[in-house]
Amino acid sequence: MKKRWLGLGLVLALGCGDDDRPSSEVDAGAPPTGTDAGPTPVADGGPVTGEDAGSPGFDAGPPPADRTTVAPEAARERMVGTWALEARFATIQTVPFLGDQRSVSRAWGLVDISPEGETLVLTERGCRVQIEGGGSTTTTIRDAVPRSVEPRPVTLEFADGGATWIRPEIANAIGFHASGPTDALPMDASDPRVYDQDGDGHPGVTVSISGLASGDLYVVQWQRGWYRGQVGTSGPILGENLADGGSQRPIGGTNSILQMDIPSRSDENRSDNTLRLIPLTGEYDCDRLVAEAESVFGS
Repeated sequence: MKKRWLGLGLVLALGCGDDDRPSSEVDAGAPPTGTDAGPTPVADGGPVTGEDAGSPGFDAGPPPADRTTVAPEAARERMVGTWALEARFATIQTVPFLGDQRSVSRAWGLVDISPEGETLVLTERGCRVQIEGGGSTTTTIRDAVPRSVEPRPVTLEFADGGATWIRPEIANAIGFHASGPTDALPMDASDPRVYDQDGDGHPGVTVSISGLASGDLYVVQWQRGWYRGQVGTSGPILGENLADGGSQRPIGGTNSILQMDIPSRSDENRSDNTLRLIPLTGEYDCDRLVAEAESVFGS
């Protein structure tokens, strides 16, 4: 069982970086600059731990051994374009006196898939993260948080004769500047690597919590995660959000109670750990996607 800070549940997209997970070949831990590989997600959620390294809470299984970055012609015809992203992830926290509290993060974003030589490159922008459930605790993440992560392209991989696509695992440093993906999280706001990423005047990024304890929490974190799905032939592209682990540390806030150490785990029922890419027509930015979310996502 992992430990996580109270109320933060599924703040941002995180995953685990084990040897059997697909990973990007670039320095994914560098501060977001818009270069090299890795998506932006703040888009889908995975659990957040209070440690500097995560380990999987479920066995997602190793990626196929025959994966390649050479995109089959069928995948190029199917996937090139602009897509709306919806990624979901379920987590359970064991809260004192309340017992298990299940929550599901739902993240929206924009994805552009473009050809580059023999490959396909996916660039993702986070737009909004919402937390559903959570019992008596409500977690609010301002849109400025996912939108503050610079889009970064990553080369897709293909397996199973081209039927399966994989967005390799990436690592994003949130609320601090990192020189590499193994850098330890800052211990507090005085660390010179910490900066106000979401521009609200507070260090790191801010998460607002209401419930038994209410207030704002300022955090830094590593985001880690990867996607896997079937190319298919038409309509939305469906897949799994394989995010679990990562790391997070509070570096300030308005209520010290929110820094309680709360046991947390991934829900063994992975039915909510889903990914949808929905084809879009025309020019979209985050404001338009959020405004049209009901018609785009059907919710």
